[in-house]
Order: sequence, then structure tokens, then C-alpha cells
Amino acid sequence: MAASCGDGDAGTGGQSSTGSTESSTASSASSSSSSSGAGGDGAGGGGDPLGCNPQTGLAAPLRLCTVSEPCTNVAAELGPDPIATPEVAPVCATTDPDMPVFDDGPPLTFVDAEGNTRHHCRYTPPGAGAASKRPLVVWMHGGGGGLASDLYNFTLIRQKAEAYDLTGDPARLGFHVIAVQGLSAHYPTGAPRDGHHHDFYFRDLASPSTNRDVANVDRLIDEAVSAGDVDESRIYLMGWSNGGFFGQMYAISRHDTPTAGGNRVAGIALFSSADPFNNTSHDQSPSCQLDPYPTSTVPIFLVSRACDIVTCDQAQADGLASPEFEAEPGHVVETWVSDLATKVQNPNVEWLIVSGIGTVVNACSPIPPCSVGGAVVNHVRWPQGIQDMSGIDHEPAMLDFLRQSPRP
Repeated sequence: MAASCGDGDAGTGGQSSTGSTESSTASSASSSSSSSGAGGDGAGGGGDPLGCNPQTGLAAPLRLCTVSEPCTNVAAELGPDPIATPEVAPVCATTDPDMPVFDDGPPLTFVDAEGNTRHHCRYTPPGAGAASKRPLVVWMHGGGGGLASDLYNFTLIRQKAEAYDLTGDPARLGFHVIAVQGLSAHYPTGAPRDGHHHDFYFRDLASPSTNRDVANVDRLIDEAVSAGDVDESRIYLMGWSNGGFFGQMYAISRHDTPTAGGNRVAGIALFSSADPFNNTSHDQSPSCQLDPYPTSTVPIFLVSRACDIVTCDQAQADGLASPEFEAEPGHVVETWVSDLATKVQNPNVEWLIVSGIGTVVNACSPIPPCSVGGAVVNHVRWPQGIQDMSGIDHEPAMLDFLRQSPRP
């Protein structure tokens, strides 16, 4: 485990947060902890009809934003207007002038069992075929304003997908990418984060699953493998914030239990995420926290900032607490890493902590210099060295961990 040094607020200077759609989670920095898990108009809060239990967390999937049940507790980056449709169509191309230019055409679509049109972006590397199968990376965006488009505008994963060695075989360079678009849903905490999400609060981990987002990723993986050019031993996930929470839940559930098509996840690498099995608020009762946690040995590589609103350690969570900010349950990375070893019984976990200026460090940032403002900025900077202006790209460490973690 690589831990971190104490300059986590160092990323607050220079370039702004870049408008990353990950700021949905960051918006909790402006929400009061006095929400008490009531969930606003979202699902899962105190007295919510969905309810909570220790077997599945929420008793049903997140409620979607619809005309009859519009989302009104909306993430700040999506603007003040209510959201009255669940469907979101991403642009599968680069629109940020500072990022490498790619255009993978219009998003691919599928109508799910509830009648929702699901969208995703897809890339296939050159030379992939039945005689030269390549790994598959399923990339999950963050919540609130998160988009599959963030793959192109905030990461270098699409660039690396063309020729990166994810197999150890120089004849099979590059990898498939599926960037999954979440639906717009009522968020189950008190923070104003209604918007685009992957649901990790309804934890039906069975196969098939009644969690619509688990079922969607199951389908996408099975569909990709059925084309005959995916290396079934190298199906990986990557996620950011909400996408990392969901991605861990999915990877833990699908490492041993296969999809309907018989496929399993080999490993996951993620940024700024922690425990996907915790409660919706600190005082929600009955609790949505799972008891017991599922066990798994799926390889997990966590990258986090030394100062972040998904806090580095409990001391940081306590130090940042104020009427304007309270870390949500499960949003402490050090605690999650410990729980992975004890509750999940997973020995295959690595933790890389980086400062606000991109350097690998050895301890979580104290308060000060870590502040809520610095934590928000650090959270919305995917660690590819561009938004934090460090020039230090941590994606190779994430991808190399995955390369070393194929399924037998």
C-alpha cells in the first residue's frame, strides 16, 4: 500500500476544478449535515417508502427522475431546473480543447426492461479479433452531472486504449473501452445530488440482478464478449467517485458470480471512492449498511488524494466537519481499505495516495492545510496530471495493476 504525505490541499492553486462532472459529489460540501438522511426528495432517507435493510441496503432501486416524480434536489452543476426524464445521451467525443481529440461516433443505445433508453460509448482497438482478443475496460463516470463523455474530456484512458499493453503480449496491444452512461435518479442522501448516477445503494448482487445498473453492465459485458474479440480473462472496471463506488460493488459481486453470459470481472482500478456498502446517512434507521459485507478476492487498486471530500482518513473527515460539510457514511478511504481486509476478506488491495499536485505521498493531509475547498478541487481532478498541472500521470499505475490481475 502506498500511502500519502500531508500536502493534500496543495492542489488548490492555479487551474480551477475544470468543471468536471464529478462535482456532484463535491456539491455535498455545500450541503448541511443537518439533512439527517431525510434524502431531500430522494430515495432512502428517513421515512422514505423504499426503506432500508441489511441484506440489500435500499429495498428497491433508486427512483428515477420522471415527469410524475421530477428530481428537484438537483446537483449544482446541472442548474436549478428540475429533471423530469431519466435518459441521458452523452457525446462520445472530445469537446475539451485541452484534451486529445477522439470521436467514436454517436452513443450506442439499448431499451431496458423498464423502457429506459440506456446509452454508452464504445471503442474497439485496431487488430482486435477472434485470433487476437483484447482486454475490456468498462469505465464508470461520477455522479450528478457525470457523463460517459468524461472519459474523453477528463481522462487519457481513450488515448491509451489504442496501443497500451494491458496483456503483456506485444502482439495484442490496446484494449476495448465501454463508457457507461448512468440514468438520472433521486439520490438517497441529504446532499443536493439528484442527477446522473450508477445505483450502488440497492445492492441486489445476484445474477441476474434486479438492480437496473448491475443488469445493464452485465448486458454490456456479455454483448461485448459475444462479438468474439474480447479476452474473457481480462474484463476490468475503472470508475471515478460514484462510478468507483458502483464499480467496486459490481466487481466484488461479479468476480466469482458470473453474468448470465458466464463472464466474470478480473479487477478494478478507481479514483476517489470508498465503501459502497454503507448507510445513506449517519442517522438513517433502519440502516442501509450491509451486514455482513460480501466477501471477495477481486483485485482492487484505489487512487485517492491526500485531501479529498471522499476523505483520506477519519481524522480528516472529523477535521473538515462543519455546518456546511460532513463526510457521508463510507466516505473514508483508510477505513474502507481496512474493511476490505477484514469485512470483505480481500488480500488483493493496493492504495495509492497522491497530493493535490500529483506527487505520491505517505500520509493523509492534516487540517490544515487540507480544507473543504481544497478537498473539492482535488476530488474533481482525475489523476492524469493535466487538471492538477503536475504532469504526473497515474493512469499507467492503474492500468499496470489491471494487467497484472487477469482471471486464471
